[in-house]
Amino acid sequence: MIEIETKRLLLRPMVPADVEPHIQMMQNEEVAANLTDTGKVRDRGTEWRAAASMLGHWQIREFGFFSVFEKQSGAWVGRVGPWQPEGWPALEVGWGISHDHWGKGYAPEAALASIHWVFQEFPKLDKVISVIEPNNHNSQAVAKKVGEHKSTEKFSLWQFKLDIWKVDRQDWYAKFGAQF
Repeated sequence: MIEIETKRLLLRPMVPADVEPHIQMMQNEEVAANLTDTGKVRDRGTEWRAAASMLGHWQIREFGFFSVFEKQSGAWVGRVGPWQPEGWPALEVGWGISHDHWGKGYAPEAALASIHWVFQEFPKLDKVISVIEPNNHNSQAVAKKVGEHKSTEKFSLWQFKLDIWKVDRQDWYAKFGAQF
């Protein structure tokens, strides 16, 4: 099984045991505000199906979100990693961190490791993107920390016009390659 270690975190592909912590993460209003189609907390069944989709993504694409754990405590932190469902504008590295772990710098730490993994696994891939709701200032800050910049491109999803943030492989390695 794939395992990625950072200074403080362990990342591995999502497995069925991660469904419950994912559902719990999505029951927080501030998390749901930027990660759901309604901008609100959704019922358990809807979140179960969303998690099942993330598990299935690994089966169909052979990559997907990683579950992120604190190395020290073993606590489930969230899900971060590559995502490209049908109709997506490009391969995205996205993040969703449990509210209990906001403000610890886990999203950029895990995202940097994920971007590195993506560029290693897909040597012909010239860029990664992140699809971010225009008012999601926390995710915009993470995107900047991992070297992304806001492009002029938009992506329509549900009723939203989302911003596409991106970083080219060459620029990313110039900035972060020495860390890996």
